[in-house]
Amino acid sequence: MRFVSAFFGSLSLLYLGGCALPGNSVAITNSSVVTAADSEVTSATQPRSREIPKSGQHVPGTPLTLEETLAVAARSNPTFAEFQANRQAAAAEVIQALAYPNPEAEGSLDLARSRGEMSGEKSLEFGLSLVQPFELPGKRRARRAAAEASLPIVEREEAAFRVTLAKEVTQGYATVLYYEQALQTANENARLASEIEAVVGRRVDGGEAPEVDRIKARLESLQAKRAVQSQQRRVGSARAVLNALCGGTLGEDFTLAETLESVAEPLALETSLRNAQDHPLLRRVDAALDRQRAIIGREESAWYPDLKPGLQVGQEDDKNSIGVSLGVEIPLFNRNQGGIAGAKAELARLEAERERVRIEVERDVHQAWQAYQSSREQAGAFGDGLREGAAEALRIETFLYEQGETDFLRLLEARRTARATEAEYLQALFDARIARAELNQVMGIGENKP
Repeated sequence: MRFVSAFFGSLSLLYLGGCALPGNSVAITNSSVVTAADSEVTSATQPRSREIPKSGQHVPGTPLTLEETLAVAARSNPTFAEFQANRQAAAAEVIQALAYPNPEAEGSLDLARSRGEMSGEKSLEFGLSLVQPFELPGKRRARRAAAEASLPIVEREEAAFRVTLAKEVTQGYATVLYYEQALQTANENARLASEIEAVVGRRVDGGEAPEVDRIKARLESLQAKRAVQSQQRRVGSARAVLNALCGGTLGEDFTLAETLESVAEPLALETSLRNAQDHPLLRRVDAALDRQRAIIGREESAWYPDLKPGLQVGQEDDKNSIGVSLGVEIPLFNRNQGGIAGAKAELARLEAERERVRIEVERDVHQAWQAYQSSREQAGAFGDGLREGAAEALRIETFLYEQGETDFLRLLEARRTARATEAEYLQALFDARIARAELNQVMGIGENKP
């Protein structure tokens, strides 16, 4: 029985020691226990340190450039916490894939008649077997490769989100600029409407114009003030959207450094298509293809038999016994043909998906490039003095009305034309900024990392 007690003591130490089998040694690092299986995935699962580039640093209280706003969003958008959780889940799969199988223990206790004795006395028979399965190296490597292949997929998904976030932040930035400049235009319109109302009032008071002109001028002034209030609400909403995209870190009083006029330079269609060849959506499918190939390798090795060396100890008729065994499965009927076929079918599906995504990316680039070129042409149409001409016409009509040389309807028409010209100009600039943001997205540009 002393032998059995010693064996159970050794077995307890084996479990308390974390099943310290060969190849799973224990190392002490920073007062913590790290197994060799864990150290195999340290480089793959350790989060990388992220630093904002100096060019993307923002000093609080100073106007934000688009580049700085993109950097803030890349650092502070709350969605990145979800990708961090996904990386941890993928790392957990690697840890699980590297875990060694647990030992199997089985014991028996029988009360049997003593051998060679007719007296009917009973004896206690005891038996215990301990089996530790071992995988063949090829099977373990294939399972590890399939698990590690999940990590790049998460990274590619995050890269695709960064591209989408860059587009949304760029559009949000342009929207704030648009409504702020529209608010300035509305304030200028309200000021001009008040001036015209004053001019009309003087002419009506002097008997040079009918009272209906005063009413019309007053109505125009009220409409201009209401337009100012409407633009103020839109500015507030646009600022809230941009702040939310940046994780609420911009504060309420942030200012923007750029204007709608700062439109990016045009790109050739060939350049746009070439840039799109490295789109994160394509790289994500490529990562999924690599993972599926690793899964095929895992499925092809899944039928490899595991070695099962065992240790048997027992006691019978006060005699101790010990023995060893070696078990192995014989793959006669199941070589995981179904699993292999299913994995290969999924690979074929991913290959078809990759081609579909490539075609869709090229299609989107063509459409976005055409839209960007068209919006730039529309914005450029105002560069030949159209705005200046409309403003000058309003100034002249105001002067002529004040001198009594024209009627109020012509003055109103000149004012509305000048207002519509400025509104169309801002809309054309805004459309160009939005179109360029969409072109950048379909090219895969905007994978900013803090």
